[in-house]
Amino acid sequence: MRIIIIGGFLGSGKTTLLNHLVKDAIDNHLHPAVIMNEFGKQSIDGLLIEQPIPLEEITSGCICCAMKADVSQQLHQLYIHYQPDVVFIKCSGVAEPLAVVDACLTPVLSPIVRIDSIVNVIDAAMANKLSTYPDDIQHLFFAQLEHSSTLFINKIDRVDLDSLSEFLVNIGQQHQDADVRVGVQGQLALSDLIQPQALHAKPSGQHHHRLNHIFIEQPTIVNQHTFIDHLEHLPTHVYRLKGFMRFADKPYTYLVQCTQQQIELTPIALQQDIPLYLVMIGINLEDALSASFKT
Repeated sequence: MRIIIIGGFLGSGKTTLLNHLVKDAIDNHLHPAVIMNEFGKQSIDGLLIEQPIPLEEITSGCICCAMKADVSQQLHQLYIHYQPDVVFIKCSGVAEPLAVVDACLTPVLSPIVRIDSIVNVIDAAMANKLSTYPDDIQHLFFAQLEHSSTLFINKIDRVDLDSLSEFLVNIGQQHQDADVRVGVQGQLALSDLIQPQALHAKPSGQHHHRLNHIFIEQPTIVNQHTFIDHLEHLPTHVYRLKGFMRFADKPYTYLVQCTQQQIELTPIALQQDIPLYLVMIGINLEDALSASFKT
């Protein structure tokens, strides 16, 4: 089950893009489904989906925060009841998409899902005047770009060519691993986001490095110091490592969370044994595996 996560700031054109991608999937004989997140109590965008497809909605919160469990549950239910080929997860305008990846990679889901793309939709007109926005808005804007595999510059008809060219140069330099696309009215082809063999269409260009994950069952048990040393030397293209570990020199099971060398090892006391596993999220992951992670 392929996953495409659609993020971007408020008003950037995520729903319009989503409608294009859903239609494109159907035209290519794929069975799509959608999970939509609205920060308010009522969903508006859910009513704007033009195709009759399986649709789950998460309201009254942000799926990158307290509602990640809802995403996991709804993905599982979609898989059981519909077996979609591709699920589009549309984040609210204030979400950071990498946290949504966590929700997609639980021990139950990890063997059956594949994160094909994290798309960030950028309103070209907003980007052109970003410096006039408050600092917290600017911070969120750039945080949403950080781990995107595709940056889609939308509404380019609303800015002049010189401003657009300058922005493209800057964004290309700052996010060299991202595939930068431009367009109007949310028109982005599904073949730009998904492996071409899944479609009856040719890709329109070469894909850059894609976000991927590795699910490691029963990782090698080592001393805690050795494990921490390996975490501290993970390459920067490993964005996240999480899971449950035991160590040869410690009596407890530990919850492991590592984000860009910010390491948290939390001992947990459980009534029953839980499976030991690690999920590594990033790009070019094979070279990041060490003896401490492999089974």
